[in-house]
Amino acid sequence: MGMPGVDGVTARLLAADAVQRLGGLHSWMPAGRAEQTLREPLDHDGFISQAALCAGIENLAARDRDRIVSRPLLDGLTAVADRAPLQARAVVPVHADCHWGNWLARDHSVTALLDFEWARFGEPADDWFFLARFSGPHLETVLDVIACATATPVETLRAQCEVRDAAHLASDLRVALDRPDFPARMFADRLRGLQELIVGRYWWRHSRS
Repeated sequence: MGMPGVDGVTARLLAADAVQRLGGLHSWMPAGRAEQTLREPLDHDGFISQAALCAGIENLAARDRDRIVSRPLLDGLTAVADRAPLQARAVVPVHADCHWGNWLARDHSVTALLDFEWARFGEPADDWFFLARFSGPHLETVLDVIACATATPVETLRAQCEVRDAAHLASDLRVALDRPDFPARMFADRLRGLQELIVGRYWWRHSRS
């Protein structure tokens, strides 16, 4: 997670390998039981629709009786939701949890992708988000690799990832507020992530637009 100790050249090679493998997953056309399993309704915390994201943010605000999440952060989440697509598509198989902690690598190549618990039908961006968001200091390198491999403008990728980041953070914070046993350290991590997203403009801080 975060590609610790990885230099820029190696990060680019690993990202290119990972994007190629995910591209193979996205182009797979499952049939039979595999298709049936991947199409089963899954209560994931990713982006579903603009309406669902807005409802989730409102729900977060309502549950936050102690006002732990500040109003500017909630307003920032709402602004992200306002820019979101109306509906997420379910068009290709996605891993939906392919952060760097779920890859095995040796030398300059990835050798395996683990943990398919959240696999489902979705959009390629559902995977690009995890690959980029958890690449530590190599965010821009990974975004560039994805953009080149998929012929997707980097600004489009930033917007897609931002929406998914907002959805995951809003969901995790709601769960944390509902569960007294939710680890305080994890809650602080999610709150810090929200501050990075909104105040630090995580996906746009190196953008030219």
